[in-house]
Amino acid sequence: MKILKNNKGYSLIEIIAGLPLVALVFVIFGVGIVHFVTNFQEVRLYSQLQQDLFEAIEIMRHGYMCEGVTDNEGLIGLTTAKKVEIGISRNSIKITPLVLNLDLESLYNVKYIVNDDNQLVINGDYGLNNFRNEKIFPSTPIKYVGRDPQFTIKNPRQIWNITHYDALDNPLMVDIKLVGQVRFREKMRTQSNEDDIRKNTRTITYETSVFLGNSHANVEEE
Repeated sequence: MKILKNNKGYSLIEIIAGLPLVALVFVIFGVGIVHFVTNFQEVRLYSQLQQDLFEAIEIMRHGYMCEGVTDNEGLIGLTTAKKVEIGISRNSIKITPLVLNLDLESLYNVKYIVNDDNQLVINGDYGLNNFRNEKIFPSTPIKYVGRDPQFTIKNPRQIWNITHYDALDNPLMVDIKLVGQVRFREKMRTQSNEDDIRKNTRTITYETSVFLGNSHANVEEE
């Protein structure tokens, strides 16, 4: 019969001596998991910022659909605008569409406004129906990171600009520029403003130009 020899186990001293190494492995693994989750959340929020900016521009271009209000009406967007009014503070734009019955013209319009939280909302009148303060940017309920909303528009007074006119000084084209920012973390006391922007936020700019659907409109200041 063959007898097994040199069956060596681990002594208590060897196990105790190896504990710091095991702890170090777990710490490294834990840090890696936290880093992965943090990066994943930042990528997800940045992707939402991109999608929300794109959808906000598309709504301004083609119009906003509100259940129970616009169901049986044509949507009001820049592509069907008869008249465009840019607010004096330039943080709003009002769009009036072509209406065959001029007596009803005042009953149809939409107005985009950058509110006090630097988020984009829309008011609309569709005949006897209307909606107020419908948020189109961002797509999620407002959330604060410290004192700042997580999603904000960084150029509230530079979004809309009339760039082309016809021979009668009627507008032909509206340029839209949306600069959106998402905040991941609150600014630390030791961070400069530059470090805060670089490490704790991401910003993206979307620009487009829209030809007005009814270019005989007049641009007015409210």
